[in-house]
Amino acid sequence: MIGKTLLLTGAMMVGLSAPVLAQTDWSLFTPFNTNDKPTQLYREFAEDVKTATDGKLVIEVFSAGELPYKNSDVLKALATNQVEIADLGIGPVAGDVPELNVFVLPFICTTTDEFYSATSDALSVINERLTGKFGVKGLTAWTMPPQQIWLKDGVSSLADLDGRKIRTWNRTQVEMLDLLGASGVPITQAEVIPALQRGVVDGAITAVIPAYDWKFYEVTDYGYMLGFTMTNQLIAVNERAFDALDAQTQKTLTERAAAWQGKFRDAINAAAGEAETKLEAEGMTLVAPSADDIAKARELTHPLWETWASDNGDTARKLLDSVSAACGA
Repeated sequence: MIGKTLLLTGAMMVGLSAPVLAQTDWSLFTPFNTNDKPTQLYREFAEDVKTATDGKLVIEVFSAGELPYKNSDVLKALATNQVEIADLGIGPVAGDVPELNVFVLPFICTTTDEFYSATSDALSVINERLTGKFGVKGLTAWTMPPQQIWLKDGVSSLADLDGRKIRTWNRTQVEMLDLLGASGVPITQAEVIPALQRGVVDGAITAVIPAYDWKFYEVTDYGYMLGFTMTNQLIAVNERAFDALDAQTQKTLTERAAAWQGKFRDAINAAAGEAETKLEAEGMTLVAPSADDIAKARELTHPLWETWASDNGDTARKLLDSVSAACGA
């Protein structure tokens, strides 16, 4: 009995002296709303990382309104380590890094397949700039569905855009519409539906998922599915916070982020297909442009590519050459 007690006591002492694995807590910010599909996916990603690291890295996800940041603040929040990891959209922070905003160029990539064929090489160039200037690194990239034009009245070809007033959300869209014969009207997200109801604009630009979520079917009847530009969303980290992780946790986080590119791709594609079906069920007509119209639109807007590259230096030129080749443009 004494021997068993000594053995048990010894085992307990060994257990007590065993090192306790340290837990690292990170905050992840996404500017999407709480119930949006990307936010749901980020929560699942955080749970996956926690499991894969045996609880050594615990990520708490914050969505729009839960932290005092807008889309345009995310890069600075990462650079100053206010959050350790974030959904970094390159478009909204283009004021800080205009030379990285290659996917905003109209008709350079028009499908998700094209985007994912281009993003690996593009990310390496993007990271050279993000790491060197901001101490931020993108682990992987994903995209929302392509941008489309939603109109109150009928459209069957590119020529039908002539004279239309269309809501835009960045300067490049205004320049693109001008070249296509329409005019862009910058309007915030909150004002889109009222502007369509009052006839301030004839249509609006957004992707198919928000078109359904915002109930465009109540104020527009047609979707012109040009797919003219993609978003570029990075799962990005503060480099110092990343370097502070042990080597195995760094490796696991990097591997899980890479795996989640495919999960984001599949989930967003599925949600886009479902949104299209629901819009048509609500009575909307979705019009696929002809190959000739796509070619004509690309030709008309191609000068915007060259202007952007000339204005933004060697990094922009590198990205333009790489992405246009990968997307077959």
